[in-house]
Amino acid sequence: MDVMNHPASNKSTYGTQDLSGKTVLITGGSGGIGRACVKAFTQCGARVVMTDLDGSGRPLCDALGADSCRFVEADIACESDVQKLMETTVSAFGGLDVLVNNAAVTEPCLPVHDTVLEEFDRLVNINFRGVFLCCKYAYAYLKEARGCIVNMSSMAGVQGERDHAVYSATKGALNALTKCMAVDYGVDGIRCNAICPSSVLTPNSDRQIAAMPDAETIVEQRKKINLRGYTAMPDEIASVAVFLASSAASFMTGAIVPVSGGSECGYGIKT
Repeated sequence: MDVMNHPASNKSTYGTQDLSGKTVLITGGSGGIGRACVKAFTQCGARVVMTDLDGSGRPLCDALGADSCRFVEADIACESDVQKLMETTVSAFGGLDVLVNNAAVTEPCLPVHDTVLEEFDRLVNINFRGVFLCCKYAYAYLKEARGCIVNMSSMAGVQGERDHAVYSATKGALNALTKCMAVDYGVDGIRCNAICPSSVLTPNSDRQIAAMPDAETIVEQRKKINLRGYTAMPDEIASVAVFLASSAASFMTGAIVPVSGGSECGYGIKT
């Protein structure tokens, strides 16, 4: 990940949103977009609970301090873990205002006929079942707070993507769920929106690409599938999550928001 020479590396992308007093739960918060979201929300004054399957997020929480951030190890595909996660969040900070459903897996990168059932189950359990459970058990707290849900989806769930059949399907389902929850929960004052990135520079994506025989070609291709001419930084996605959670987006709900460098408009940049 060439961060130092990245076009967005010297920009503050979090905006000026004030989220002081808000409690935000971020799943999959240890790396990539999730880690950027943790930093962005705390920088804007929010108190954050982050969760992941391992303890890799603890050092970040320790650095941010217990008044700003707590780490909870949890499997979001496990109902009892999610129930405890919500209880721990409310116990730590007194309520829940924002749920950011970020946790997801992208592998295997395969078409349907090459995907085995165990791989299918893993993708569906984390990318969709986990979101369902988090929304289900966050609902009462979000209703009380008149809060909001931000789902981290993907352009793959809008347009499709070669060799990502099940992953893309889970993100398409997430987009539909986002719209349905916006309809169902509007009366409760709960807003629900989804963010659809295209390519983002994350440790997971870097690892996947490095393992491919044509890695250098893929790196260059990623830059050319959007109109900005570079692959997005996690901060550029996190800034939109902060916006959607803030009062600046008070009239936005049910939106499937592309944060994709215009990739859905057509490929082709300066060469």
